[in-house]
Amino acid sequence: MRTRPLREATLREMRPLLDEEAAQWDSELGWDFSDVRAAIAGGVERATLPGRVARDGGRPVAYCYYMVDASRIIVGSIYASRDHRGLRLEEDLVQEVVADARSERGSRVECQTLFCTSPTVDESFARAGFAGRGRHYMRRDLARPLPPDAPVPAGVALRPVRRDDLAAAAEIIYRSHVGSPDAALNLTYSTPATCRTFVDTLVVRSGCGRFDPEASRLAEGPYGPVGVLVASRLARANGHVCQVSVSPEAQARGIGAALMTTALRAFRDHGLASATLSVTVGNDRAHRLYELLGFRVQREFGAHAWVRPPARIEVPGPSS
Repeated sequence: MRTRPLREATLREMRPLLDEEAAQWDSELGWDFSDVRAAIAGGVERATLPGRVARDGGRPVAYCYYMVDASRIIVGSIYASRDHRGLRLEEDLVQEVVADARSERGSRVECQTLFCTSPTVDESFARAGFAGRGRHYMRRDLARPLPPDAPVPAGVALRPVRRDDLAAAAEIIYRSHVGSPDAALNLTYSTPATCRTFVDTLVVRSGCGRFDPEASRLAEGPYGPVGVLVASRLARANGHVCQVSVSPEAQARGIGAALMTTALRAFRDHGLASATLSVTVGNDRAHRLYELLGFRVQREFGAHAWVRPPARIEVPGPSS
């Protein structure tokens, strides 16, 4: 089954596939995909969204798209309809889309395969020369009893995140990721400027669900902010921890646990049924905390990045 450029597809043709995808991620991940679906549909309708689509008898049955910005190319969904999985359509799409993306003027390509219907597509990125690391999408049922609120360390106070906190939040996130696999594989964490854009996207533009000010918190110490948790509503009944970070000098004092238990209680108090987050495999300290708080792995996926030679991506080893 051959792939064709996504720009050749019409919205009328693609609509059933996009509707099926949105329903799957809502059901499987607790992720309301309607805003993403609308953006993809707009790009298809305008014939401006780059990517590839596989057809069966003229009907689109699998697709993959990518986005180009000033600093990188990001590969999005890699999706096949239920009756066309197990045929390696996703792997074929990745091969074609990676080739297309590398022909763009950008020198860096990234992909996180959370929204992918093939369990083996991560191998395709490795074969294409991408550096990668596994990630876990974790979920907690908020109907189960919550752990007691973790104590806030002496001299530290938690308060809601305000708009004028965004620069401080971005600085905390950047400093907490220096030298990490996340910073190597995701340009978001690699510079103060990209971290600031990331925080603005989460809070101001609702870039990962709708920003939840009731569950988001800033931790302040005697000399200023030392920790931040940014939360969102991924769906009507699901709260998501988009980001939780603690400054390096303030880590291992229980601030992360205090931020997390506060967010979980806020989610439950506002009637949400579940909470989700994602974490990189090998980040053992964070993984242990999330498991102690009742989160369990729901889905495994990969984070992948490629840069044009002679540049290279060096991914640090696991942390404890």
